[in-house]
Amino acid sequence: MQRHLSLVAGSHADVLQRAINHFQHSRRVLWVTQENIPLTDDASSVCLPTHKARSVLGREFFIVVFDAWSGLDVNALAAVSGTICAGGSLVLLTPPLTEWPQYADPDYKRFLPHPWQPDQLDGYFLQRFIRLLNGYPLLDLGDVPLVPDQVVSAHTSDEQLSALQAILEAREAVVMMAARGRGKSAVLGMVVECLKGRKGDLKVLLTAPSRAAAETVFKHTGFPPEFIAPDDLLQTLPEADVLLVDEAAMIPVPMLLTMQQHYPRCVFSTTSQGYEGSGRGFVLRFQAELDSRVPDWKSVRLNSPIRWAEGDQLEALLNDLLLLDVELVGSGGFDFSEGVSYRMISQQALPDNEVLLRQLFSLLVNAHYQTRPSDLRQMVDAPQLTIHVLEQNQQPVAVALLTGEGGLDTELVADIHAGKRRPHGHLLAQSLTFHAGIEGAACLQGERVMRIAVHPELQGNGLGARLLDHVIGYARQQQADYVGVSYAMSSELLSFWQRAGFVSVRLGFRKDKASGARSLMQVCGLSKAGIALAQKAGDKFRQ
Repeated sequence: MQRHLSLVAGSHADVLQRAINHFQHSRRVLWVTQENIPLTDDASSVCLPTHKARSVLGREFFIVVFDAWSGLDVNALAAVSGTICAGGSLVLLTPPLTEWPQYADPDYKRFLPHPWQPDQLDGYFLQRFIRLLNGYPLLDLGDVPLVPDQVVSAHTSDEQLSALQAILEAREAVVMMAARGRGKSAVLGMVVECLKGRKGDLKVLLTAPSRAAAETVFKHTGFPPEFIAPDDLLQTLPEADVLLVDEAAMIPVPMLLTMQQHYPRCVFSTTSQGYEGSGRGFVLRFQAELDSRVPDWKSVRLNSPIRWAEGDQLEALLNDLLLLDVELVGSGGFDFSEGVSYRMISQQALPDNEVLLRQLFSLLVNAHYQTRPSDLRQMVDAPQLTIHVLEQNQQPVAVALLTGEGGLDTELVADIHAGKRRPHGHLLAQSLTFHAGIEGAACLQGERVMRIAVHPELQGNGLGARLLDHVIGYARQQQADYVGVSYAMSSELLSFWQRAGFVSVRLGFRKDKASGARSLMQVCGLSKAGIALAQKAGDKFRQ
């Protein structure tokens, strides 16, 4: 059974009331909105704000009503769309489509630097979003089914049975990966059923970001395992024969590695799609660590959907809208004997250039631990952001994202220095002013390298350094005082940035969830004032 999409456009009050009138007696409805929605009393329906959307991962709903008037949080949209079962519907409540790109979307506040305001943006991401929606078959709200046309009976696929067999036979770690709706949690339930039902003396522990996220596991076994939260698990380290970890990508990688070390027989179930916590960090770092620690670990993949039909149109649309399935093009045509060119790409060019957008985003997704759908929107929409590409024969092989910082007025800078104000954005400028105690730092103009990514097959050949040299040259042309960067520190990255002339100015206290490393800030001075700033901040850091 296909899932459906209904788009209800109009004033906020009107679209909300229409949706409430249509679904007021329905069960299994998820409302994603900042508004208070009257719910039925059977507890099958839920209303939550966008920032809590991940809390329902692992659950199933028949209807998801997503209020875009409250902000088009694309991470939340990606997450909740995966909870819609076969025959169900996603209902988008939006401003009138002709006005939507000009709407001061509350989600813009997530990446808008001071003093920019939401109504100053051009809405490039929304222009593309609407263009893709217009090519999709939409249901009128009145035609959205309130209950399934037929009850889809639960069934176990051959893939699930193969995964179950592989897990039961394994004596080391197993990683089970799939896109949403493929039945990963159901397989975990079947694992519990086999281990506790047939071998009752085995102790099985289940952990997940929340008990609600593991609800599907309990549905598929008559022998509920003991559930324990990740923090409690690592604090108490109770005895267990097998540890099951559901929604593993939502748990910091260092915690997962500690779990594996203490519980050799463990199963990590997850999706690598970027809206789940560390996302690609699970693929890029966790599995690499397993290669060195547990060479015999097993990888299990589920490809066929269980929660909805094969070839589901809604899944295909969301993959296109948010580039959830973006694939990296091979680098086989790259010739190091040929020259390369550099290009700065306008954000305005991206909404209508699907090939280029996918090329750029695939480089970012495959080279960084944490790349989410929100990063796609930020790349397309964020003010003061520039996109720089190194390419050969018009094929991008490296990309860098820069954002302007600093240039703040003296009164605001004085308040930042005193700890009285903390405006949005300007990460390095504010840190140098407040943490390093250099009051005039945020008055200077800087460029921060937000991301720099090289095609994985071409890394280690100096292409990143060449693109960085180009980026520094661009910053000089813009009369920037310095170029800075903040990243999860590793010896390899530290060496890369030091070779480029960057000096360390601050080491964070908290560890990054995806990489398990502390963030390091570095600066390369360009102007006389910028060079003096880098030297002073570097001296303070070394002290």
